[in-house]
Amino acid sequence: MKQETLMEIGMTKNEAEVYLALLELGSSSIGEIANKCKIHRPNVYDSLKKLMEKGIVSMITKNNSKYYQASDPAMLDNLLKEKGIKLQGIMPELYTLFNMKKTRSFANVYEGIGAVTKILDGMLKHNDDILVYGIPKVAPEMVKFFIMNFHKRRIEQKVTMKHIYNFNAMERINFLNKMPYTEAKYMPSEVDSLVATFVCGDEVSLIIWTANPKIIQIIDIDTAESYRQYFNLLWKIAKLPENSGKRKAKANQPSA
Repeated sequence: MKQETLMEIGMTKNEAEVYLALLELGSSSIGEIANKCKIHRPNVYDSLKKLMEKGIVSMITKNNSKYYQASDPAMLDNLLKEKGIKLQGIMPELYTLFNMKKTRSFANVYEGIGAVTKILDGMLKHNDDILVYGIPKVAPEMVKFFIMNFHKRRIEQKVTMKHIYNFNAMERINFLNKMPYTEAKYMPSEVDSLVATFVCGDEVSLIIWTANPKIIQIIDIDTAESYRQYFNLLWKIAKLPENSGKRKAKANQPSA
């Protein structure tokens, strides 16, 4: 039943078998996955490549060897929306498999604008402040077809987001400071980064804003807390544009 449903939302038979195997095994090598699925290694490799493109499997390197792991089953919602098929019937079983091997700390690596939007969407589930620093000027343009809808949903959930942009994004900073539950500052011109760091809940995501963005997602409460403290230090150093009307940290937040 699980395999057939996964195939209905866009996976091939091999992809569904590999994904279900990873939910049970946790972080695994190609050999371990092939043994579990009884599928030839080249076919496992092809399936993993396709699953990574869909953003539901990630790869990490340990001791010069590649290991693969399934992402949170909630990521399947994006495939579900595209196909218009309800996945909720098997979600409890998928979470049971996922939680059997889930550890407190793990990391994922993704590529592409689609993965960026999935990462940002996933942060809303924490219902916690979203803190981000090192944002280059090009970032909003690269996600322009997604970002305003994201902010709308974030504001509806009353989730505060604080941004620290590079120095050359004043127009964007002024725009953000007019939005509720939103604050934005900038760093001096000496600081110019293509790597934006997002901190929310127990999650830290580093997004490298190249033509095909790369994302390193770390799930670890201690790591997230360390990055949160670092953000708070940077927030004290960062500056508001001179023409910004937002002088107090919560001046723009409506009472509720």
